[in-house]
Amino acid sequence: MQGQVGTVAVTIHRIPKKEYCGVVVLSRQADGSWAGKCSKCGGDFQMDRDARFEGQVRAMRN
Repeated sequence: MQGQVGTVAVTIHRIPKKEYCGVVVLSRQADGSWAGKCSKCGGDFQMDRDARFEGQVRAMRN
């Protein structure tokens, strides 16, 4: 992926009101957003900067 700055996070791809699909490995982009793909369906994920999510990532690293 272009623009990676080295921070990685893991989340779950959930299908609303149904089930879990797969694991998504997100990489932090140069603009502060997060991007990745679902390990099962291959769906692309893009997440804008989110202070709450970033706080959770920092807490898991410590």
